[in-house]
Amino acid sequence: MRPLYDTQGEVPYTLALRKRLLASNNAHSHGKRGVMKIGIMCHSSCGGSARVATELAVELSRRGHSVHLFSQSVPFGYRNSTHNVVLHTTALKYKNNHHPAYLYTSWTDNEIEAFKRRVLKVNATNELDILHFHYAVPFCFIAAEIKQCLRQAAPLLVGTLHGTDVIVYGNDPVNGPKLSQALHHMDLLTTVSADLARLSADTFKLLKPPEVVSNFVDPFKFRPHLNEQLNSTSWSRPRIAHVSNFRPVKNPKYMAQLFVDIRKQIDSELWLVGDGPEMKAVKTILKDSEFENDITYWKIQEEVAPILVQTDLLLLTSLYESFSLAALEAMACGVPVLAPKVGGIPEVVVDGKTGFLYPAGGHSQAVKYAVRLLSNLEIRKTMKNRAILHSHNFDINKVVSVYEGLYCNLTRKENDTKNNNR
Repeated sequence: MRPLYDTQGEVPYTLALRKRLLASNNAHSHGKRGVMKIGIMCHSSCGGSARVATELAVELSRRGHSVHLFSQSVPFGYRNSTHNVVLHTTALKYKNNHHPAYLYTSWTDNEIEAFKRRVLKVNATNELDILHFHYAVPFCFIAAEIKQCLRQAAPLLVGTLHGTDVIVYGNDPVNGPKLSQALHHMDLLTTVSADLARLSADTFKLLKPPEVVSNFVDPFKFRPHLNEQLNSTSWSRPRIAHVSNFRPVKNPKYMAQLFVDIRKQIDSELWLVGDGPEMKAVKTILKDSEFENDITYWKIQEEVAPILVQTDLLLLTSLYESFSLAALEAMACGVPVLAPKVGGIPEVVVDGKTGFLYPAGGHSQAVKYAVRLLSNLEIRKTMKNRAILHSHNFDINKVVSVYEGLYCNLTRKENDTKNNNR
């Protein structure tokens, strides 16, 4: 089928995909469900939880809901020029002194109190139906305090667990039990993968596992270049991308060592997108190798799609991933993924079809997969097409509709309970 171009004449789309997306947009634009007043709490760093929270807020607002976004400072990459999201920050002058890659969770008592008061003030004026936090620490504690303060007048509390809030803070001998107690006050818990749902239920001794609502991707933003002037044959050698916040859990030093061994077998480049605490060590490893000139450092980027579409493989080496938003966005851009078979990654990347999964610590297997994919253009083309199609299962329109449904079910049950008690 011949591709069609969007209104900007930049990126082609198949007619079937464009019709599907437009139909989905029209179905939800003015909301077949009732308008809700929703508060969303999130961090301001460049991690996945903040990305999901802010994009969820914008999409809910686009559908006609009244949305209030709470964060200490303006979230990294957040733009709201065309949507009616009300942003509330508590840091002075909208500034955040922390590096964007740093997840600041050790809030002071004064910071927690200021944040709680801001939410309470907004709720007093707007009477929120839903208060939804993304990432448990410290927002779960704030939500529990709000419920204790307002009692029956409190908004319904929804919490989404994203990963390290479970595997790190949930297993902390001091804070873990406190976090578990606070989570039991929530009206609904969700996680981004079935793997994290099981882990959360075990860690926090939950009566039932959280609902699984996956992360999502905007197919208008993350999409492949299909024009002949920009495809994987137009650059001289294969390009490997690594996109992360370079925190220890991403295992970026191992990623650097892995690339060195891949490079020994096939002429290729490594594009590093992001920054964080392990970047210095990564640079040292690559500088000490013979392939320093094959590395491109992109630093932290608010828009990674224009970079991803110019690469051939996304390389991940995480010790744990609850989902991997980076993998999903790469696949939506037509980039196959090479990743360890850990956590929720197998729920995102289809092994042998949209990429390759190697066993944790399987260094030689990872190198073998990378060389096989990068040296075979037919495999790359096949995986590219499958990756694009598979990413449509995580379309933002589908996933946000799931959140809408959960909100509506909660409010309906709450209203039924109130009516029965009259």
